[in-house]
Amino acid sequence: MDIQTLKLDLVQRILNSENEGILAKVNIILQEESENDWWDQLPKEVHDSINEGNSDINTGNIFTHDQVIQEVKIKYEF
Repeated sequence: MDIQTLKLDLVQRILNSENEGILAKVNIILQEESENDWWDQLPKEVHDSINEGNSDINTGNIFTHDQVIQEVKIKYEF
């Protein structure tokens, strides 16, 4: 079963359920999931690196793929 089929199946089962206990458990699971943002799990060094990369992009301090390939060819004599 692919992820989209699983999602649709779960939605249908939730809509058809009258069991408050089950629905409460599903709600708790989904709340916990939304509280555990993957960004918060990353180390500070990774945050800093990503933020630096975003800053470089915003200031135009970037290289195109072709520029990088050209530099590699020159450096390694390809």
